Amino acid sequence: LLRTELSMSGSRKNVISKYLNRYAEPESQFGARLERSTDHVLVIPAYDESMFLLTGTRAAFRQARVRGHRVLFIVVVNATEDDKAAVHQRNETLIASLKSQFRTTALHARNETPCWYAQAENCDILILDRNSHGNRLPSGEGVGLARKIGCDLALSAIHAGSTQASLIHTSDCDVNLPSNYFDVKINNLSAALIYPFLHEPCGVVFIDEAHARYEAYLRYYVLGLRHAGSPYAYHSIGSCIAAVPMHYAAVRGVPKLQAGEDFYLLNKLAKVGRIDRTTSSPITIKARRSLRVPFGTGRATNDIAQNIDGYRIYSPRIFDLIKTWLDGLVVLENTSPNTAFESVCHRASKTLGSIDSHRLYTGLTMIGAPQALRSAIAQSPAPAVRQKWMRDWFDAFRTLKLIHALRDTGIVDIPWQDAISEATFCRPLQGINSSTPLRGLDSFQISQSLAQLERGT
Repeated sequence: LLRTELSMSGSRKNVISKYLNRYAEPESQFGARLERSTDHVLVIPAYDESMFLLTGTRAAFRQARVRGHRVLFIVVVNATEDDKAAVHQRNETLIASLKSQFRTTALHARNETPCWYAQAENCDILILDRNSHGNRLPSGEGVGLARKIGCDLALSAIHAGSTQASLIHTSDCDVNLPSNYFDVKINNLSAALIYPFLHEPCGVVFIDEAHARYEAYLRYYVLGLRHAGSPYAYHSIGSCIAAVPMHYAAVRGVPKLQAGEDFYLLNKLAKVGRIDRTTSSPITIKARRSLRVPFGTGRATNDIAQNIDGYRIYSPRIFDLIKTWLDGLVVLENTSPNTAFESVCHRASKTLGSIDSHRLYTGLTMIGAPQALRSAIAQSPAPAVRQKWMRDWFDAFRTLKLIHALRDTGIVDIPWQDAISEATFCRPLQGINSSTPLRGLDSFQISQSLAQLERGT
């Protein structure tokens, strides 16, 4: 048993070492220069933000200290050359404010990213400057690269023994972390943990209403995928992720994208381990709209607010068809490459009407399912290998592609309250009478009821 554990430990170190040597960002080297060991690590990218980010972490850091633990807090202040001068100035003000609040020492040498280190009361803090002239991020890589820089640095610190952290926590500036944020357990099969969340009203009525509707949609979407039997039924929110270091390294870290980096990171991690939910108190996310990225919560809130009464979401029928498709993959146990797709569609047709059967056939063809099934069969005669190959192929991204393809076949988006009312996977909603139409009910109440349903299943 000891020999096995040592072998696994060596394997983990080799995976991390390979990643750090080949794929990590240059700033990762700062992880080996820290003066004091810590127990947890948290990464937050900061773009056009204020000192509020310290307020949001206070309860979690204080509770960690009560337990005799310290947190390594990595703040990556970032912008691109394309950003306005006012953004650069506010970022500069944030860096100056952080440096003035703590007694910092420079960790960087000449020609390295400016990085300052401080030992504060509740944490050790690293401040990286990817905002000043000559250090800004390339256009199009924004928050994804900023998050990767911080996570790579955290991984390096773990590898060097500068921190004993068993997870790389990453969050955002617009959150309040619960006091028990770091009090989580990791299953040996986990690749990442997802924290529960809720949105806190900001006091601006139309923004709060838009945000509540979007949160209801997020929960509806996850419940729909869970109903379908998808292994990708989890929330992809950058504020709520903690990655297991070895698996983070195995999938080559955070994608360097302007938006959606959280979605694609989890999409990769889900193929090497489980995406588990924590049982901690929820992270509170401040409701706000934002145009800084092309999609995401802030952008969606802004778009919904522009036409709040016209907000529509996917029909629940789409998730029923995805369930039929996933259930049909059982035929992989006994079929040939040339008949696999037709066999899946034939099985589906037994439970679907002719119109929906045609829609599913068309949608699957549009995303390349026939070729994928042939490839899956060719992998191995073992059913488990075929199933794993298809689970990896039909991932979160292709699930979304199939949803859009099915929508294009005529299953159009419908008003958000109608979708939730019609969805069998949204019943029963806690605190809402099942005989009462959802139209006209408080949007936050609907969202909270969906959250309860999500936790209870």
